[in-house]
Amino acid sequence: MTEQGSGRSLARRSSCWLATGTLLLFLSLLFAWWRTPAFPPVFPTPVEELDRQIRAAGVTHLLPQEYAVFHQRVSDLRHHWRLAAHQWWPSWTLQEFTEVYQELMTSGTALLTATQHKKTALHSHLKNLLDAEQAQLTRLRNLNGLFDLRGKRTALSRAQSFLTQGASLLTQAQVDQVPHLLQQAQNTMRPIETLLIHQMGRYSDSHNIAKWNRWVTDTIAPTRHSGELVIIVIKASQELRLYQKGLLRQSFSASLGFSGLQDKLHEGDGATPEGIFHVIQKKGKGETKFYKAFMLDFPTTLHQRQFRAAKAQGLIPAHRGIGGFIEIHGQPLGQSDPTNGCVALENSIMDTLFPLIPLRTPVIIVGALDPVNFVSRALAPIQSHHMRRNSLPLFSPTASSHPSVG
Repeated sequence: MTEQGSGRSLARRSSCWLATGTLLLFLSLLFAWWRTPAFPPVFPTPVEELDRQIRAAGVTHLLPQEYAVFHQRVSDLRHHWRLAAHQWWPSWTLQEFTEVYQELMTSGTALLTATQHKKTALHSHLKNLLDAEQAQLTRLRNLNGLFDLRGKRTALSRAQSFLTQGASLLTQAQVDQVPHLLQQAQNTMRPIETLLIHQMGRYSDSHNIAKWNRWVTDTIAPTRHSGELVIIVIKASQELRLYQKGLLRQSFSASLGFSGLQDKLHEGDGATPEGIFHVIQKKGKGETKFYKAFMLDFPTTLHQRQFRAAKAQGLIPAHRGIGGFIEIHGQPLGQSDPTNGCVALENSIMDTLFPLIPLRTPVIIVGALDPVNFVSRALAPIQSHHMRRNSLPLFSPTASSHPSVG
């Protein structure tokens, strides 16, 4: 009986100790949980506000990869917070959560600063590009009246509209559409540049310069002993020179047609023809609407042959003729544009020349006599900008660096 009672007592004591131990373990775990700092009941708003500021600054366009990493880490932190806030025993401690949160605030602030710097650099870069294209457009427009841009004026106005819109958006810090407008302006100007580069290139071409100098030398040489006068018209400098006995006697300013720096191809093109001519008629007051005039023998046989060859190549419209009535003349009354391909002088200069110039006086009209001239100097920045722009890659706002365009 005694041994049996002792067994039951021992069993009761073991159960009591087991229950007590379990209770103590539970209380210790409960105490540990209670002592563990609780996760914030609401996900911290500063990091989300920072995320919104970064997006508003345009990071998705400027630093898309960097932002994708940051935004994903914010999403991951929010996910861990959501799990931890609803778990009895979270897998993350508050310290770990806080460390990641602080690191995100630091990296996000750095990303916002980098975005703002990138935005400032992009603004400056776009402004430089717009200014460079505006300068190019101004250079092209300044050639109107010297080269034939009649069919290009609408395109030039359209390019100006694109640049104006781009500049306006840039001042409003709205840069998204500026690259597109910039490209539209460039595409509009590019064919005009190509045309002008071809036309202006004649003035720096060594073969042309040599040919024009040969015309002058060969014409002046025989007059060194005869004392005959020779008229030289240099289109690049818009200058008429009077030579006698091989020496420069006088020099006068002259005006050309509305595309006078081009070589004449056909009637109505406004170009002043180049070549060796002679005065075949002198027109005094009342015989011409241009005060006084010297009629030249254009077209010569050489010009007629060149005209037929150009027409055969399709360079001249079928309905166009070669033209004629090229003169050196004075100013018409009541007109602002004095000539459509002739050489125009002030009336006082015509009064000086008229009694001096006899019939058959040689007249040589050349582009230039020196490779460094008005046209070649005007061509250099146009060609340089055109080539530099065409060598650049397509504009990308996410590029880490932007090449400069002058």
